[in-house]
Amino acid sequence: MRRRALLAGLAAGSAGCLGRTGPGTDGPTDSGTDSERTPAGDTATRTVEPAEQKIPQSDPEAESPDETYRLGDGPPSGAQAHELVVWRDGPVRPVTVEVSAPAADIAVSPTPQLEPGAYLLFELTERVDYEVAVHVKGGTWYGFDIAASYVDCNDSRTTVRAPESEPVEYGTFSTSMACSVGTASTAGGDG
Repeated sequence: MRRRALLAGLAAGSAGCLGRTGPGTDGPTDSGTDSERTPAGDTATRTVEPAEQKIPQSDPEAESPDETYRLGDGPPSGAQAHELVVWRDGPVRPVTVEVSAPAADIAVSPTPQLEPGAYLLFELTERVDYEVAVHVKGGTWYGFDIAASYVDCNDSRTTVRAPESEPVEYGTFSTSMACSVGTASTAGGDG
């Protein structure tokens, strides 16, 4: 099962190809006390329910993310990162967000305290499939996948709403325009 591989990979840690940028900074910052890895013992027995795929009925209230995580070495030429926004719709609670791309050996699992309306931003820069699991302390784990095809020339974002007692909801938006794949030139003679 892919979920079991995801959870086992998260316990092993990341390969150093992600950076975290805090609000108001221009570069990566080291891991603070607001983040922690999921203990390996917890991942073997945990079940992950499917998140509800629908357009969340509201958006984060905060103007900027509490934390920004950049996963990968950057999008391919001509492509843009896919944004993953996870926001808290309920009272202050720790929210764990596990994002991984096993094909690229990418994994991150922060657990910050999120105020109501606050959010985390993940910039997915590698053109690989991602697996996402979200957990609000005391609740159920919910998961879904993000296809590699979203890392392209289009603006795209997946918004995840983490409520107090309802299932996690997510929806993806994209400009869905045709991406140019390059130009071809032909050698022509003088006419």
